[in-house]
Amino acid sequence: MLQVFGIQAVTESVYKSMLERPTADTADIARLVGISVPQVKAELDLLADLMLVEVSAGSRPFQAIPPEQAIEVLIGREEARLAERQRQVSEARDDLSTLVESFVTSRTQTDAQGLVEQIDDPRVVTSRLFQLTQAARERVSFMLPGHALPPAAIEPSARLDDELLARGIPLRVVVTDASLEAPHWRDHLAGQVALGVQARSHPAPPHRIVIVDGDVAILPRAGSSGALVVHGPDLVAPTTALFDAIWQAAIPLVPDTVGASDGEFSDARVHQVVALLAQGQKDEAIARRLNVSVRTVRRLVSAALSALHAESRFEAGVLAVKRGWVA
Repeated sequence: MLQVFGIQAVTESVYKSMLERPTADTADIARLVGISVPQVKAELDLLADLMLVEVSAGSRPFQAIPPEQAIEVLIGREEARLAERQRQVSEARDDLSTLVESFVTSRTQTDAQGLVEQIDDPRVVTSRLFQLTQAARERVSFMLPGHALPPAAIEPSARLDDELLARGIPLRVVVTDASLEAPHWRDHLAGQVALGVQARSHPAPPHRIVIVDGDVAILPRAGSSGALVVHGPDLVAPTTALFDAIWQAAIPLVPDTVGASDGEFSDARVHQVVALLAQGQKDEAIARRLNVSVRTVRRLVSAALSALHAESRFEAGVLAVKRGWVA
């Protein structure tokens, strides 16, 4: 039991023998444990240092303290050690920003006005993204074109999302419809949405984009794995407008519809259909977006009209906006 506190088995055996045989001397303990008398004396010294035995006068200078007291002593020592370790970790976290700053600054080219940063190394892009999201105060938006992130890349992405959510920073993500065919990615997004991430899918988001607080954006460089970091509303506004347009055209992902089957008629699925109706999508296009049959779409439209008490698709769109189903 005491080994969880880093105490060796032989040391614990000596302590237990003293509990079980209160009149035993060092020779008796040596026989009980199966070690030599000098080893017993060394273990008693160690137990004394750990404050698990008391030193007293007389023929038996060592007395085992009661086990409940021993556990409290060990727990107190462990809590103090963990508190010190936590302090050291906090200091290391504070030092991290300085290290990242050195790493990024030495590998980034910045124009004279400080409006555009050019980064060639994708590892530096990742570090710059870490810096910017750490400084986020209002909202962070991601646009992820192409395939699903590989499983190995999901954990770092999830840590970033969790850190932002823990600070109360709203997080928006646009992914491709096709990426949802990957089960690991679909499951990850469903979990993140359940935690508070706002996620939507779009047939073809045009660029990989990150926007922080509306005044900083990370953009891909043509023909390069690097990126440009642009600052200020004049440069970031067009990127924000592009993101917002794609966001409006995308459909929301919610946990019970990500990867849902053809026959599912949850409220969230109905909301998705209404969002597409509000965009003017035809039944055939909606069926392709949701990967369901046209017949199912028409049944969902009927369910949406009923839920909204609407007489027409147009009226359903108007009512859906009023109720906050769609933006």
